[in-house]
Amino acid sequence: MKKFFPAGGKVRFCYLLAALFFLSPLIPHESLARSDQIIDGPIKLIEPLEGSEIIAKKPVIRCAITEPFSTEKLLVLLDGTDITNILELSSEGFEFTPVQILPSGTHTLSITVYTADGREFQREFTFSTRHSEAFKDAYSSNEITTIYETALIMPDDAVSAPRSKVESNLSSQTELREERWEFTLSTNLRFLDQSLPVNPPEKKGLNLAGYLFQGRYRGDELQFLTQIGDIQINETQNTVQDLARRGGRFSLQYTDLKLNAFVVNSEQVYGFRGGTGIEGNTDDHIMGLSGEIGLFSDRIRFRTVYVTGGESGSSFGIWSPGGRKGEVLGLVLKADLLEQKLTAEAELDLSEFDADTSDEFPSESDKAYRLRVSGYSGGYSYEALYEYMGPDYEVIGNQGLQKNREGFMLRGGANFQIHSINLSFSRYNDNVKADALYPRVYTYQGMIDYTFNKIQNLPIGFSYQKTILDSTMEPPSTPPLRMDTDTVTGRVNYMKEPWNIGLQASHSIQNDRTDGGSDTTTTTYTLIPAYLAEHVSISPNFTFNRSKHHLTGVSTDTYTVNLELRGDVFHKRVTYELAGTYNNVKSSDGTVEQDTLQTNFRLSYHLSKIFQGFLNPSVGIKGLYNKTNDRANKQRNDELVLLLVFSTSMPFTF
Repeated sequence: MKKFFPAGGKVRFCYLLAALFFLSPLIPHESLARSDQIIDGPIKLIEPLEGSEIIAKKPVIRCAITEPFSTEKLLVLLDGTDITNILELSSEGFEFTPVQILPSGTHTLSITVYTADGREFQREFTFSTRHSEAFKDAYSSNEITTIYETALIMPDDAVSAPRSKVESNLSSQTELREERWEFTLSTNLRFLDQSLPVNPPEKKGLNLAGYLFQGRYRGDELQFLTQIGDIQINETQNTVQDLARRGGRFSLQYTDLKLNAFVVNSEQVYGFRGGTGIEGNTDDHIMGLSGEIGLFSDRIRFRTVYVTGGESGSSFGIWSPGGRKGEVLGLVLKADLLEQKLTAEAELDLSEFDADTSDEFPSESDKAYRLRVSGYSGGYSYEALYEYMGPDYEVIGNQGLQKNREGFMLRGGANFQIHSINLSFSRYNDNVKADALYPRVYTYQGMIDYTFNKIQNLPIGFSYQKTILDSTMEPPSTPPLRMDTDTVTGRVNYMKEPWNIGLQASHSIQNDRTDGGSDTTTTTYTLIPAYLAEHVSISPNFTFNRSKHHLTGVSTDTYTVNLELRGDVFHKRVTYELAGTYNNVKSSDGTVEQDTLQTNFRLSYHLSKIFQGFLNPSVGIKGLYNKTNDRANKQRNDELVLLLVFSTSMPFTF
């Protein structure tokens, strides 16, 4: 130190540093200015201001670049999405206006610039938007699609497609949202006209294909939901499940308490018919109430369901000889005792149902119940289920219930790093009340499934399944049933993008242990290769099945080929689709020899987008070809349909 600062030099140096500090604002230091420029860079956000909140659905973004820059190397990301190719560039910077409505909230604009002399600059800006003063989100997203088809080639008696058809849909999604409140309206308005009659419940002309209005509030402890329109109700497995009808629902949740009420039209309606679905009585509507409460930190939940209503007759997907009416009460208890290691669920349901209100017979009362215990820990899982459903147990609006059934199921599995194994066993029977007019049939089924995952792209597995059908208490006129079926299946799959190739083989032996001796053997081979790339995907399916009936010695071979092909060329201006099924059946005794071919294809040319993507027209050819050749009965049928197709899509938001 003394070498550079002799005696008294340190003091003089301190005075010099102090003078430079106070006088530096008056001295034009080019090097300091250069340093500031490197930190700030030439990128300036003009609009909107950094950190500001603006009211706009499609905010204009303007950015100035104060030095000459390379437009080829410019990179601009808005909320992580690359928008560089749709910017309006100039020598002073760029401007961008979103095509679609920008969601409300905080947005990030990231910019990377290379100047003419090769320097790189990066800046990141943030700003916030809301759609209006009153609502954070307030927008309507809509799209009009129109398809017109007219026949180029069509047989006079063709019924597979109309000779001419025009269909137009206006789908709309409107949303208003502010903090905890949210209102949405979804609609689909459809116009349909064609040369052939339409299948009910659809109708020609202008119709409201569907709509749903929702109002929702999300609080810290209180939440509720209101729905009016085409809704779906799911309560419990044995009461109301997947009930899709037009009506209304109200749900309320306060801490651990949940309440739900609904009313829907029991008839499957379409279009403007049926009103809102919430007006009417229990003769032609289905109504329900449910409540659920959580106890002990939600480890135990108790739920009760009550549903009542009626169906006045048949409608789409519903068959009824006359009026139907019924009610059901369900009680459900769920428990999670060891954080998914031990869960239990019990359900008891009591029903009263009149399958035909027009006859003199009264309604029938019955019950259903089930108990399920399951758990999962690490790579191990297990499940045990017992269920009972009485012969007269029915629920209005749930025609898919399998009544008059009792039994249990056991299932377990273990999943290791390279091995996985699953075991199951079940036993069910019908005729639960031992009606002397019918036999009781027991169905036993056991299965073991193993998968080897040592080779990541080549999983290999096999399974063995045994099924036993055994009847008891047969009436004098009913023959007994004793049937054993053993099935062994092996499979291997090769998966490496863009390829996915699967091969499966199975062999099944059906042993009829009665005096009839109707034994059969079935062998099936299936090859499923698939090629999935960006511009083309092809998914064929080849199946060979041989079934032999040992009593007659007749074997039947079935060859099936399925194909699905789709892709695009010329920068997605031309798209193509092809789907088809070929089936050939031939028996060794010559009584059956038939092949069928069903195909449909489409070739479309997408015209240049005009009005900046507002209208997207396309023109193409759509074809249907069906062929049946029954050589055993000397019958042949060919049908070729070619249609000229015009389509447009027109999205717009406001």
